[in-house]
Amino acid sequence: MAMQTNLSKKDKMTIAIVLFAGIVFAIGWLLIRPTIMDIIEINDKIEQAQLKKEDYQKKILNLSSGEALYQKTVADLEESTADYYEIMDSAKIDRMVTSYVLRSGLFAENLVIEMPDGPVNEDAYVYSSLAGDKKKSTSSSSSSSSDTSTKNTGNDSLIIPYDKARSQVKTTQSAGVERACLTLVVTGSRKDCQSFIDDISSKPAVLVTGFEWDNNVKLEEKVNEKTGAVEYVQPGTVRVRINFNLYMADVADYSAVITDSAT
Repeated sequence: MAMQTNLSKKDKMTIAIVLFAGIVFAIGWLLIRPTIMDIIEINDKIEQAQLKKEDYQKKILNLSSGEALYQKTVADLEESTADYYEIMDSAKIDRMVTSYVLRSGLFAENLVIEMPDGPVNEDAYVYSSLAGDKKKSTSSSSSSSSDTSTKNTGNDSLIIPYDKARSQVKTTQSAGVERACLTLVVTGSRKDCQSFIDDISSKPAVLVTGFEWDNNVKLEEKVNEKTGAVEYVQPGTVRVRINFNLYMADVADYSAVITDSAT
């Protein structure tokens, strides 16, 4: 016996349309879904690629900033160590000083050399501008640190902390500078001795710590042409004891490292 329904022809038509639409949607979803999933996956890969691109761009900027900072560091290092003597042993220092004394028209009576045992922690002269800058930087270190954090952007992100750190270094120890302490006794005319002191005082890698004049030099024997007698006369020379420091540094050629890395 057939099942009887009270559905009208219009209702049956509506149900048929809904069923047909559902079948069409199911078939369409099964066909379109892989494409939609592929599009979603592709968009995700594009987004990840964009993030990698931005990351690489930042690294390239940092690399450029790092290279600029390295070149600046090398230039600053060469400039700050250009006036130092090379690292020498006592024999080489003796030869250099003695030769210099003779070229100055003086005679070296004695030379005592106290060799260094490592880098020296040499503070700035107490009344120099460098010592004054050190006091200022110490008092303002707390406020400047907060300012620096807000300015570390772009290509200057490495330069700013480098300049700050460099300005706070007030000794020679970190640069590997060594100090030899010398006591030199020379004789000659007072004019030549004074010129010698003035000359070494002007050298950037020499610090005169003191000197002492001595006019009681050994008398010279001289034969009196009239009487033939031997007389002892003042030689017209003076003796001066000079204490000074000689600063040496052996800095590697970092500019050559840049050239080698570029080839």
